[in-house]
Amino acid sequence: MPSVGDLAEFLKRRGIFLLLVTCLFLIVTPSILQFGRPYVSGYDAASNPAPAPAAGVTKPAPTQSTEPTTVTSAMDNRPTDEYMAICLAVKDQGPDLPEWLQHHYFNMGVGKFYIMDDGSKPPMSSYLDTFGIPASAVEFHYYDAEHRVEAMQYALYNECRNAAKGRHTWMACIDADEFFDTPGNETMREVLESFEPIQVVGAVSVSWRMHTSGGQLVRQESVRGSFTECIYDDLENGGASTDNAHIKSIIRLKNYDYPFNPHYFITNGNTITVGEHGDWVQSHLRQPITRERIGLHHYALKSKEEYQQKMDRSNAMGQPKGWDFWNRIENGIPHVECPEMTRWVTGP
Repeated sequence: MPSVGDLAEFLKRRGIFLLLVTCLFLIVTPSILQFGRPYVSGYDAASNPAPAPAAGVTKPAPTQSTEPTTVTSAMDNRPTDEYMAICLAVKDQGPDLPEWLQHHYFNMGVGKFYIMDDGSKPPMSSYLDTFGIPASAVEFHYYDAEHRVEAMQYALYNECRNAAKGRHTWMACIDADEFFDTPGNETMREVLESFEPIQVVGAVSVSWRMHTSGGQLVRQESVRGSFTECIYDDLENGGASTDNAHIKSIIRLKNYDYPFNPHYFITNGNTITVGEHGDWVQSHLRQPITRERIGLHHYALKSKEEYQQKMDRSNAMGQPKGWDFWNRIENGIPHVECPEMTRWVTGP
């Protein structure tokens, strides 16, 4: 384990001082990480009030095939080992996985994917031949209706931990509509490796960049190539009025304790969660918002056709989004152009 001197030198070299203060504070007060009770149902509605649905919104008629398509990635950073893994709790999203898996395997260098199937019909494993990555990189776990429990998403994440522990250094818990991005000159692995010597770091939080529908009515061939409009960061107010203040977590597996909510995890061993610059993150929100080294693009709406399908299948927490959420993202928050993910895609 690095000495205090090693830690100070690391932080001095990166110009990060907040984490050093945090480390010293934790040494003096080990109990600081006793964070209260786990996440309870109703959080999203309470923290993100939405206006009433717009009048006249109806289910769009599907006019384009939802069959999976192969998406070619512009840059190849395929993994040589399983240093990084992703846990995905998912249901009935087979056509969405080829692009998602190819992006994280070839571009982000993720070596293992745990597909925690929450009763899909047909099972997600039936789509394996369409994924476009080595079958050895994917591990399926299927749970039928008899195995459902309250807060199923948390149960699936804990099952992931049990399956992955000892096999990887880091594991991210994200959804099939979320794509990592490394906008700087580092790879995702290099970002995580920079935190590895600092044993007080139990997880790295990654800030959202939420995309709008961009006016698309039906399913598009490529998510990254088609949705290039996002909600703003509200930097003037530190991100107080935007969903982009939310984070998702990449957990050091040896420090995984339990999910406090789908965004933020409690870690063990007197460790903490930090942002990309070593800033201490203590909840599901990170402010101010930065994505200079690593970010997470959240395609929360996609097309109107796909959003209707999303509502129809609900989610693992029994808290499905409705048209009120659609209307808030589309009409209640300022928008900005965000074409940066298109660089990962080639072809028409």
